[in-house]
Amino acid sequence: MAKKTTGYSSTCTQHPGFDAIGRCKQCGKPFCSQCQVKGPTGLFCCENCKKMHEAFTQKAMQLDSMTKTSSMLTKLTGFVKQLIAWIILALFIAAIAHYVFNVEVPVISEWLRSVSPE
Repeated sequence: MAKKTTGYSSTCTQHPGFDAIGRCKQCGKPFCSQCQVKGPTGLFCCENCKKMHEAFTQKAMQLDSMTKTSSMLTKLTGFVKQLIAWIILALFIAAIAHYVFNVEVPVISEWLRSVSPE
């Protein structure tokens, strides 16, 4: 009669006579209860796979924090560009108001009179 399996229908790669109880989170190999190594992120077939997965997780967290910093810098740059565009637009409107409608715009009108030939 065939041996009843745990649903994984495979055997441990280190102990071929034992049913696998899970698969390694790092390499995917099946492991038995004697081989399993518990880590903070899951179960592994050996200590080496656990260490490799922890190193990968650490690197991913570092890259994620770099992305967040980069995202903030991108947002700040976009904000500064919009602010400069609005300032240029305001100066343009002030110059038109000064020349076309003879509106006195403090500082702008004085500057325009000083630079324009009369």
